[in-house]
Amino acid sequence: MYKLKKCALCGVETDLELSHIVPKMVMRMLKKTAIGNIRSSENPNIPAQDSEKHFMLCGKCEDLFSDKETYFANTIFHPYIKKEKINFDYDGRLFYFLTSLSWRSLYLDLIDFTENHLVGIDTLEHLISCENIMRYYLLNKRSDIGAIEHHIFFFEEIREITGNTELAELRPHVTFHRGIISYTFCYEDYDTCGTITNMMGIMVITLYKKGAQEKWEGTQIINGSGNIEAKNQHITSVVGNELINILRTVQASSELMSEKQKWKIVENLKAKADKIKDFAIFHDW
Repeated sequence: MYKLKKCALCGVETDLELSHIVPKMVMRMLKKTAIGNIRSSENPNIPAQDSEKHFMLCGKCEDLFSDKETYFANTIFHPYIKKEKINFDYDGRLFYFLTSLSWRSLYLDLIDFTENHLVGIDTLEHLISCENIMRYYLLNKRSDIGAIEHHIFFFEEIREITGNTELAELRPHVTFHRGIISYTFCYEDYDTCGTITNMMGIMVITLYKKGAQEKWEGTQIINGSGNIEAKNQHITSVVGNELINILRTVQASSELMSEKQKWKIVENLKAKADKIKDFAIFHDW
């Protein structure tokens, strides 16, 4: 857990609040709709009580983000998770929320990238520039974020996957519909980098660099009013590799689970056998 000395957004040195990287409501919904305990891929033998959080924002900046999170929750997250809607009209508050969401991950990942020399100097400088642009936008000091793009990809029924036969065997719907994650990725050889955030099947991809081979249809969120639908979305992207990496990580983690924990899961499923069809994960299976 990071504990910064000053607010990552406004720079004021004051007492900082514990900020969730992915909004707390997502973990709350995940726990509410789970058959049993929530487990993280980092330690599958210990039930997870909360999602990633760090001391990084002052109270004023947390409040700056909160109403946009509420807007996202009411406009897209809850209606989609509850299967009430797949077509969503939105306004500029969604663009602001997506910027705040990806900015949090980018800010923290830049600390790691810098300390551990994980990316080349050109890529690092570009990401630092993008972080500055997003921060100024979030502080209402500029009206746009330049060439940075936000996309939402809904992990719905997949009709076709080309070039990878492994994906189906890894049970992607279970992993993505029952998962939370956010981090920055870089494919320097393909001139593409961005932040990917999964919120129970609602995937936000913010592209800081977009290589020539990238094709995104029916996914982009504009800075203003628009519409997005959870169908007919087509992607040709290196982001597909990140989906595979997430799935492999979850599979490897499950293999590390102790026999005792596996037994507890089986016993819990037996106890709820007559109600199991009421849980969303049953349909994902």
